[in-house]
Amino acid sequence: MGYIVTGYSSRHDKRKKHVLPLHQYAASSMNLQRHVDLFEAPVFYKRALSGGNKLAKIHAKKLRHHRKLSLQDLPIEIIQHIFIFTKGEPSMVTLNWFFYSCLRPSFLLLSKIMWERYLFDPLEFGVENIKANPGNIVIPTLFEHKTFFKLLLDHHHILLQSISHFLPRKHYQDMQDGDFDASKELDLCSMSTGNAEKEDFPMNFYYDMQIFLTHKECVKSVGNHFALKNPYNVISPFMEWFFQSVEIRGAGIASKLTFDLFLESIDLILYVSGSTTQKFTSIEPLSTLVFLLYFTYDNVLQTPNFEVFFQNRSRLRFMEEFIIKYYYDPSSAESELLSDTTVWDLLRRVSDLRLIDLVVECGGRPQYGVMFS
Repeated sequence: MGYIVTGYSSRHDKRKKHVLPLHQYAASSMNLQRHVDLFEAPVFYKRALSGGNKLAKIHAKKLRHHRKLSLQDLPIEIIQHIFIFTKGEPSMVTLNWFFYSCLRPSFLLLSKIMWERYLFDPLEFGVENIKANPGNIVIPTLFEHKTFFKLLLDHHHILLQSISHFLPRKHYQDMQDGDFDASKELDLCSMSTGNAEKEDFPMNFYYDMQIFLTHKECVKSVGNHFALKNPYNVISPFMEWFFQSVEIRGAGIASKLTFDLFLESIDLILYVSGSTTQKFTSIEPLSTLVFLLYFTYDNVLQTPNFEVFFQNRSRLRFMEEFIIKYYYDPSSAESELLSDTTVWDLLRRVSDLRLIDLVVECGGRPQYGVMFS
């Protein structure tokens, strides 16, 4: 067998297909160099020199082996899709720095995970007969997750528009326990009309008072799906939280905590509770305010923060506006709430004649048995 170029036969292997005969392919220095570069790569290794302890780098060549592919070789979009399908599996984020950087939290990524985790699938629970408005049905456990609840608060104008219903908690629990009767129609439309049919607000709204101050529009939107069944479990704690915030916050933040904002937040709580008159039906808020103004914060009402909060109002003027707004009924000569013995026992302890006169003018009937006991 003759050779035109050393190492290459003049006749090509008939079992292999070449665009050019092999001797012509090899004759081209460009093709030959490309062929060599594909399979060989320079490497360095250390070898001890004879007669000494010094090491020297000696250039050598060996065949290049293809590196095994891994998840890190996938496009970032694919990795994020896998993360979404796992419903935000935390272990993926902690694999290494590459995954941590790819799966860094963002609104787009978190919102997709939220839909994947909390979107209700009727077929998953064998529910075939369902009546609902167009849109997404969301599982109520969404509110129990701190991250996704905050996402909903901060981006309610986008997320809540896509939600038509929140699945009632009882139905969802029955579905998980296998006690739900799938043969009956699940009518979600009737549950969205009227405060009597609406479920109570999630417990997050009973614990986090700041929501009613910083996320008012979100609270109103959530009120389309829920009703605050126990507003007085929120109003009194909110008032206490507000006064505490005025006292401890810095001047920059405290300057935003005004009397008008205080009343607006209380109005919002009454609104989502379904109140049509925007009046209190309990003496608890009044008792709370008297304690705050005349006992708890009596010694700090002259500080700059409270002066901004009062907006040039005296303590008595503060009480007057509060009572007239939430308790006074001009059509009634006497107020049952302002005549309650608990109120008059508190007035006796305050011993402010001007405050007593104010309560009487607004319809309170003096309880002399309590006042002089």
